[in-house]
Amino acid sequence: MLGLPFSSQRLDPLTNRTQLDSELGIYAQDSFKVNNRLTLELGLRWDRFGKPNYEDGLIFNWDRASGNVIVPQDALKAVSPLYPSSIKIVTGDAQQHPSMRNFVPRLGAAYRPFGANFVVRGGYGVYTETIGRFARAQGGGPFQISEMFFNSIQNGQPLFAMPNPFPAGAGSIPSQSVSGFDPQTRNGRIHQFNFTIERQFRDIGVRLSYLGSRSRGLNYNVNINKPQPSLIPFVQTRRPYPQFVGANFARTDGAANFNALTLQGQRKVGQVTFDGHWTWASNYSNMQNLENPYAPLFWNRDTNTVRHRVVLNAIWSLPFGKGKGYLLNQALGGWQLYWIAYMETGQFFSPSFAGSDPSNTNTVGGIPDRIGNGNLAPGERTLSRWFDTRAFAAPPAGRFGNSGLNVLEGPGLHMHDLTLGKTFPITERFKFTFMAAAQNLLNQANFSNPNANLSAPGSYGVVTAVKGYAPARQIMLRGRVDF
Repeated sequence: MLGLPFSSQRLDPLTNRTQLDSELGIYAQDSFKVNNRLTLELGLRWDRFGKPNYEDGLIFNWDRASGNVIVPQDALKAVSPLYPSSIKIVTGDAQQHPSMRNFVPRLGAAYRPFGANFVVRGGYGVYTETIGRFARAQGGGPFQISEMFFNSIQNGQPLFAMPNPFPAGAGSIPSQSVSGFDPQTRNGRIHQFNFTIERQFRDIGVRLSYLGSRSRGLNYNVNINKPQPSLIPFVQTRRPYPQFVGANFARTDGAANFNALTLQGQRKVGQVTFDGHWTWASNYSNMQNLENPYAPLFWNRDTNTVRHRVVLNAIWSLPFGKGKGYLLNQALGGWQLYWIAYMETGQFFSPSFAGSDPSNTNTVGGIPDRIGNGNLAPGERTLSRWFDTRAFAAPPAGRFGNSGLNVLEGPGLHMHDLTLGKTFPITERFKFTFMAAAQNLLNQANFSNPNANLSAPGSYGVVTAVKGYAPARQIMLRGRVDF
């Protein structure tokens, strides 16, 4: 009310900037029909992902060996005078340079050993990792710095007041963070392969497939500005780069493994058509638990890849009204019933703790110690105790927790949607479609993962909500006019 702010902050940002990037992909493929039973596909692809930049040339990089921030020679004059003098700025190459070695093969084969109703297919392809457009065009850093001002009353007079909340020479500069990368880009490789057997039984097709991938040399960022975990209390000077709060650097040793077995059945003709899939999958990567930058990389499950998933959908053209006269046929004929069902096991999630820094690295909370399996048998899981809460404990002083990520399995999904619909011709041009749809027809409760934070004992291990994408039963009437 007196126009005396407690604090104020200002930033002179770089605006109306134009980003520059380019990308080029060249692909050659040919099909070879060896005979009437065997066909081969051969391909080769080359990718060049460009060197992202800003049109004004104001970019930077960070050299972890020296701890210096690197800017182009022409950008040196644009460095903010407020940038802390404790951070050394040098001129040099601050841009990402694309790899010219991204040549990758593609191979495929289809073979019919016993005639047209039985086919064996297989394929292998290597794909080049895309780091991300503009991901390494760093254009903020030393070129735009914010100032913070904290008010005080001295001899009855405020340090600053409205309408001028920014007194000269009284601002403080927040602690700085930085990110860096090797300017010589090394893109990872994703090796994908599959093997499929297809068989037709009258009007039903069955497909059994194995799909896999092995990704190696993937890029990811990790905060390397943490001291070694120890019993020594944390202070800023223990950081490897004490002039920064956070210092992220890109590594290129990421890896991921995916395996899946799928079974599919289809019927595309007749009064009843259907398509059903069952997938049994596993997906692991070593880039998820990056709490401790000094530790080796550990393999952990992907949280979004469930162990089993079944998707069923069918259409039934109802056999009513035909042969009953024009009016009855118009009223009763032509209706179709659509059914789709989703059934899957639970997503994986991680235990955690909060509120303390046992590693003394200024890392509050994180992954706890695992002293047991944690997963209860399916028959023992309840909403008030979904997993064994005794299987985890906060780590002792001096180190990070030893639990893996996504070691717990949450509630699954069970949904049935049913729709009844028909299209009525009005004129030659106009048609009206009516649909009555029921989402989650059985009103199945699909619960979300329980609270896994052992620092919240009141709700630890308890399921308290349902999945947001699986609501309670909803019945809708819809109409659509086509012309």
